[in-house]
Amino acid sequence: MSANRPGVYGGAPPTGYAGGPPAALQPGNNPSNGPSYPPQNAPYPGGPGGPGAPYGAPGGAPPAARASDQQIAAYRQLLIGTIQEKRLQSFWPPERLDRLVQALANEAPGKVNKLMHELRVPQEVAMDIMKLSLFDVILYVDDSGSIEFEERGVRKEQLVQIIEIVAAAASTFDDDGISVRFMNNVEQGDGIRNAEDVGRLVSRVRFQGLTPLGTSLRNKVLDPMVVGPARAGRLQKPVLVITITDGQPAGEPLDSVSSSIGYAVSEVSRTQYGQGAVSFQFSQVGNDTKARDFLASLDEDPRIGSLIDCTSNFEVEQDEMSRAVPPVYLTRELWCAKLMLGAIDSSYDTKDEKAAGRASGSGAPPSGPPSGPPSGPPSGPPGGAPRGGQL
Repeated sequence: MSANRPGVYGGAPPTGYAGGPPAALQPGNNPSNGPSYPPQNAPYPGGPGGPGAPYGAPGGAPPAARASDQQIAAYRQLLIGTIQEKRLQSFWPPERLDRLVQALANEAPGKVNKLMHELRVPQEVAMDIMKLSLFDVILYVDDSGSIEFEERGVRKEQLVQIIEIVAAAASTFDDDGISVRFMNNVEQGDGIRNAEDVGRLVSRVRFQGLTPLGTSLRNKVLDPMVVGPARAGRLQKPVLVITITDGQPAGEPLDSVSSSIGYAVSEVSRTQYGQGAVSFQFSQVGNDTKARDFLASLDEDPRIGSLIDCTSNFEVEQDEMSRAVPPVYLTRELWCAKLMLGAIDSSYDTKDEKAAGRASGSGAPPSGPPSGPPSGPPSGPPGGAPRGGQL
């Protein structure tokens, strides 16, 4: 560590890095001529260049030079905020964090621009996606028959496009890619980085069967990929498990999901890594009200509610935000950002937003991600400094 960085991980955020959403993207400050909402239940649009353009494909972002000292300091503080919040110190001691920050310094400016162009998100959200580099990301995917056949196949299209977005975003700052496990099918994917990888994987999967959500979560994800390695002292990074489902569990007890989560958190808490070794995000595709009620029950479960984040389907969240006072514009890409970050950054946590009433116009800045339609790169230096201080 260099001598000019006080404290364990460095000093306070540098001047000019305020963190949080820019004022133009706060609720109530949406441009009056913002784009209209996409059609309800439509597949997610692709990146720039027309609907259906694959996420992760080369974009039109301009090349960027190595990060400035100020940007490097901001990256460090951004990551420290997540290390603090999620208690990841055992995974990320100062020396390892230094190596990550130096690697980011060479490539992050260009990659942030790339995310802004491909996902059409503001700079602050693109910066926040950098936090995924601290985690190994596992997508646990519902492949029950209803995904294929309900809503004329739209659920499956949305599911595939979510996987594409998460794979491309998570791989932007971590070349390892993501892992994908299916609830019923034995097919699995590791090192999934882009739409082509996703397409090859999903083409081998037959969507059929019931929804043993909790049983397969433990058998296919938690035991082999989290609890087992943690017990053996072989967990390289904390694990973020993102579950995508369209229905409530079927073919197993209704409490199987909460039991599996409680088991995993209890087990990793007994290891050298602690409770921060695993984080859980649940998100819905499709319009099944029982699925929505089930996810709400998980969110409110006294045993595990504080350990997870649940996101309703895009249409529900968009409708809720549009009826808020003041109204908030939610794009599909920002919804996906909430899906990726809600479990590791409390400012994106759906529970916190609902508890806060999504801001009441009192002048206090709301928690949560930017919520207006991005209109190009924001001016000024990159934002996104963390909410915490020193470790």
